[in-house]
Amino acid sequence: MITFFFFLLGFIFMVVGVGELINRRRMMLSSTLLIFLPILQYVFGTEWMPISFSFAILPYIVMPISLIFINWRWKVDLRLLSAGWSTLFLANLGFLLNKIDPGFVDMISILSKCIIYLGMIQPSFSFIVDDLQVFLLGGFPTEYIKKVMGSFNLVNIKNTNREREIIWINDKVEKNSDIGVRTILVTLYDLITYTNLAHFEENDNLYIVRVLPGTRSFPNTFEERIMSINDDLNQLDLLLSDVIKFSTERKVPCDIILYSFSHLIHTHGARRIYSFITTKIPLIKASHVTLTFFYYPSSHEKESDIVIFEKLADSIIT
Repeated sequence: MITFFFFLLGFIFMVVGVGELINRRRMMLSSTLLIFLPILQYVFGTEWMPISFSFAILPYIVMPISLIFINWRWKVDLRLLSAGWSTLFLANLGFLLNKIDPGFVDMISILSKCIIYLGMIQPSFSFIVDDLQVFLLGGFPTEYIKKVMGSFNLVNIKNTNREREIIWINDKVEKNSDIGVRTILVTLYDLITYTNLAHFEENDNLYIVRVLPGTRSFPNTFEERIMSINDDLNQLDLLLSDVIKFSTERKVPCDIILYSFSHLIHTHGARRIYSFITTKIPLIKASHVTLTFFYYPSSHEKESDIVIFEKLADSIIT
């Protein structure tokens, strides 16, 4: 019973974990209710072998099907995880049908779990797609400077002037382009759109990420250097982590401008955003990525909510 309990608990956690990654927690959790079907055999007082058989093989069916579907629907690389779980399914199916020797099943299971482990430690749910990769690797600098190192900067907007802020962003994009730095503008709730930016359609030096509210799938819009993601801090975390990793591996300098940081704090809370930023700063320092976040001090009721971030910043631009 102890073994059964941990097996049951582990299976539920794995399935719900997959649901967490695709924002389908309730749906995946409800699917685990199927594992209670064997209780019916005790209710009816009979040996209901089909249900017992189904229960034994169910975990190895649900996981590979879920991963293959996610791989197809959201275009994420889950080949190692899918291969590992599919092999586990075939091995256990062969064992239940008495088609494979138990010792051989153990060998296959060990190999399959090694493959699953390799898939787990890789950034499988990557937001870096071909379109964004091509953008990051593009650009022709007109002047060369020494290697750009990562930093976290805040742009203090004391007096709201939308036109001045847009001009600042356009100038920043052009300056970055001259020295070979790629610019990604993360705009919350369409506070700034591509129509506000100078000659965006002809300008290949800027990539826009729109953070929008509402229920959305994983990003599937990659058109004209514009990408849309949910207003979900986990998705933004994945995006930044992927850009930082790609930039570090390829030695590509990149400037990520977020407009605006204050809106992010108001939506998700200062404490959660603080935790989010502090986990990113060590990665930024060791990379070629600069974070440039706009913020409005006057919009925060508590001065402490913004002071803690100012202390983290390498510089405050006014």
